[in-house]
Amino acid sequence: MPASCAIDFGTSNTTVALCQNGEVRQLDIDPGSPHPDRMPTLLYFPPEGPAVYGARAVDAWLAEERTGRLIQAIKRYLPSSGFEGTLVGNTVMGIEALIGGFLGQCKKVVDEAAGENVTRVLLGRPAQFGATPERDKLAQHRLWTAARRAGFTEIGFQVEPVAAARSFERSLDRDVLCLVGDLGGGTSDFTVIRLGPGRIGTNRADDVLGVAGVDVAGNDFDARIVYKKVAPYLGLFAKYKLEDRWVEVPTTLHHAVTRWHSLCHAKTEKNLRLLERMRRYGDDKAGLGRLEEMVVDDHGFHLFRAVEDTKIALSEGTDALLSFHAGSLALDAPMTRDELDAALALDIRELEKVLDGLLTRLSFRPEDIDVVFLTGGTSRTLRVQQIFDERFPGRVVSKDVFTSIGYGLGIEAAERFLS
Repeated sequence: MPASCAIDFGTSNTTVALCQNGEVRQLDIDPGSPHPDRMPTLLYFPPEGPAVYGARAVDAWLAEERTGRLIQAIKRYLPSSGFEGTLVGNTVMGIEALIGGFLGQCKKVVDEAAGENVTRVLLGRPAQFGATPERDKLAQHRLWTAARRAGFTEIGFQVEPVAAARSFERSLDRDVLCLVGDLGGGTSDFTVIRLGPGRIGTNRADDVLGVAGVDVAGNDFDARIVYKKVAPYLGLFAKYKLEDRWVEVPTTLHHAVTRWHSLCHAKTEKNLRLLERMRRYGDDKAGLGRLEEMVVDDHGFHLFRAVEDTKIALSEGTDALLSFHAGSLALDAPMTRDELDAALALDIRELEKVLDGLLTRLSFRPEDIDVVFLTGGTSRTLRVQQIFDERFPGRVVSKDVFTSIGYGLGIEAAERFLS
């Protein structure tokens, strides 16, 4: 029987599982990196030569002194009808080509491990790609097209928290009613599902009782931190003289800085002219000069690595230092856990609203849920964990937060592609 595979194509990280000879095996997709079982969803197009993917993309970008194009969080653009592609060198590359190249790299790893040309793939997808059915349909079609470009001919999809549930099920010794929370970089999804050894081998169509999702996740948390702690250092509250009056600087570029994938698109001729004018005629020349450098030199990699370190520190302690140093920029901003909680308050309320709405729609009370399984990197955030601990005390489990979806997709791929 030909081999098949599963790909959890994520906003921040991607994992791959191979299904061959009745076995599911998680592959080391990014050999030589600190975490070979997952590959950062990064694409780098150097000034010359082929594209580079994963952790090596950052190494190559830094070695080339940040020339070429480094693209991050490309998954977030899938439901955006306004984003069809981006300039790479002198060529506009469509989103299907960009993602197709990345998935093609995944396929190379799969083919080498399988010893054959693997053409069948099960792809993970969030509960909803976009806020409307039209955006959701567009995103899935684009991902399907990208998979075709990568060389796959038989392509299926599964909702990511359902896949995570299939992975978690292997550890259960009894049947349970389970709530799965998948909180990644771009989306947060929740599923209520029946799991357990008594369910394995049966028709699973009726086991998924409900799914809900929202495009609020780790990247949004990062944006809140940057806006609160970094944007003021970049002249957020400055004014500049326009003709004969003082006006507040527009916050468009400050908002662009809060997300690495939007920062890399902010370096346009129009924005550069605006930055120069604001710096020359502004009342915070130093701060606006730093904003100009941030956009021109694209210090996003260093900034968001510092933000990630701060989030981790505040999950383990009550105080941290956001230490961001790049080029001539040097910021050491203290931050407390209370400040972080305040910054994330709106996003946390949105997560709670979607979670509670799912339970209400299914007529379940929190005490009806036997176990909660959390996965995805954002599930490690302390304030996120508290959402579940408050509602489901003593019933929350978290493991394999970066690989459970990929492995669960592999389990289902092995079942789907039996013939």
